[in-house]
Amino acid sequence: MYEIEKGIEIPKVVRAAKPCKYPWKTMEIGDSFFVERSAREMSSMIAHAGKRWGKKFTVRTVDGGSRVWRIKAL
Repeated sequence: MYEIEKGIEIPKVVRAAKPCKYPWKTMEIGDSFFVERSAREMSSMIAHAGKRWGKKFTVRTVDGGSRVWRIKAL
């Protein structure tokens, strides 16, 4: 049997802030960075970063990987 208890507060969730791998937050319009991944792999990360930081990004395939640009605010 389990004992039912009342008045026990739910503890807050503690999440450690993990540093971003990519510089989404600090990029200004016209800034770019190179990554050794395909544009296809980066596209979902770009969409998520854009929503999270309220910015718009684009990616293009270049020699050896991809380049991501910040293009405008949402």
